Amino acid sequence: MRQLLKFLALSAALLTIAACGGGGGGSSGSSGSVAPLAQVATVGIALTDAPSPEYDQVLATVTSVQLLGNGAPVTVFSGAETIDLLRLAGYSELFAVSDQVPAGTYNKIRLMLSNLELVTLNPDGTVDKSITAKLVANGKIDLNPRGPFVVAGGSTLVITLDFDVKKSLKIKETGHGQVIVRPVIFVDIANGQPAPGLTRIHGLVTIINTDGSLRLCQTALVSSAFDDNRHGGSDRCVRVSTDGNTGVFGPNGLPEQIADLTVGEEATVFGRLRPLDDANDHDDDNDGINDEDDDNDGRGDHRVADRNHDGEANERFGLDAYIIEEGLLGTFKRIAGTVTLPVDSATDRFEFDVAPSQGLIVDGAIAAQLYPKSRIFSAAGVELTRDSLDTGVHAIADSVLAISNGEADVLRTALVTVDDVTVGETAVSGSVLSVNGNSLRMSTATGDRCVQAETADIFLIDESHGSLESTRGSLADLQSGQHINVFGTEGIGGCVIADTILAQVD
Repeated sequence: MRQLLKFLALSAALLTIAACGGGGGGSSGSSGSVAPLAQVATVGIALTDAPSPEYDQVLATVTSVQLLGNGAPVTVFSGAETIDLLRLAGYSELFAVSDQVPAGTYNKIRLMLSNLELVTLNPDGTVDKSITAKLVANGKIDLNPRGPFVVAGGSTLVITLDFDVKKSLKIKETGHGQVIVRPVIFVDIANGQPAPGLTRIHGLVTIINTDGSLRLCQTALVSSAFDDNRHGGSDRCVRVSTDGNTGVFGPNGLPEQIADLTVGEEATVFGRLRPLDDANDHDDDNDGINDEDDDNDGRGDHRVADRNHDGEANERFGLDAYIIEEGLLGTFKRIAGTVTLPVDSATDRFEFDVAPSQGLIVDGAIAAQLYPKSRIFSAAGVELTRDSLDTGVHAIADSVLAISNGEADVLRTALVTVDDVTVGETAVSGSVLSVNGNSLRMSTATGDRCVQAETADIFLIDESHGSLESTRGSLADLQSGQHINVFGTEGIGGCVIADTILAQVD
């Protein structure tokens, strides 16, 4: 069933696996012929991030991804794709899919990056300042898990990459007028239900089935730094399932019904991404009937896990939908701000103070209108109630601005993502003095500190072999005098309760 492999890597970019040149117009590592199913696997890459208070955009360009094992390197992506990592705050996005990843055992993922740009914006959304960060090892980054990971033939995997820009910017360095950034990525590899975050996919509705399910073929990346539609194609189609609680919202921001959806329109869908299993997903309603075409209308009504169904490539991933937003990409704006008045139970509205530098300038707080099927989630993907939108809470609202001549303007809101704010969050740099059990002492510029590290993720960073290499380790790997960066919260008695420790290998 589910197998998880979690490791943290230091890099300035994303792991991307693209099929048939998808994901930036590059090439995949497969040959011209299609390998038998038992020799290859399907891999989907989902990207996510957390908001950063220091910059408005973090633009990372990926040029190559290889999987390294005992044999020759397997090139799974070659091209150029620039992603604004901060557009991924509070959700993941299906970044790339390949159904021709050779089965085998791998122990390293190599990324090649060409650029990392840090941008601040003016209140109207124009660029105020842009800084091109220096890429260590010329952008060559090797990611090592604790041990080898297996890609089984015929399997379907979801790899979720959590790019933690907030941690990354706390260990930036400046030298000779350049900013050197060592970003942090958490990786989750699963062949079952992925980590419980929301996934966002924008695309074209190509099939609508009688049970309310539909096929959505991705046409653009929401996180792309540029307005392009380079991500189309049948290899990027997912099967979207709905239920009675799924909220459907029209291009004007008002609620609609699933029956109002039409083939050929664009939509953005939020939900839980999961691999599909042909053996189990033919009979989704457990009625004992293969659901490919229950009413013999030729459409394969019940969320069919098919191969070349209706002339299109097979669906290997499903998306259980919470919210469907109709319209072109950008119809619903993701508007960050702070709640100034909680939700009024009579009107289902809350007051929202819009943050600057988003191109939306309003005079004071604006009303955000919720509807019966509007949903509220934490950044970690946990569903919340209206009570979570309390005064002072930071959030991102998926909304359409409705301008009225006779009444106050209002944000028609389909989805709200509440920021997960950690009280006492801190970052400390220094050198190891001693390690004792599950704790350590370290020297810093302001004096010695104690660190509680019982549950900390520890990673060894080596820059001595022509690449930035990250390997998962333990407290036993730390040595006196070794330079470390500690991330965590301030505990009682002056100790840092660490969640992540990055240790430099000399």
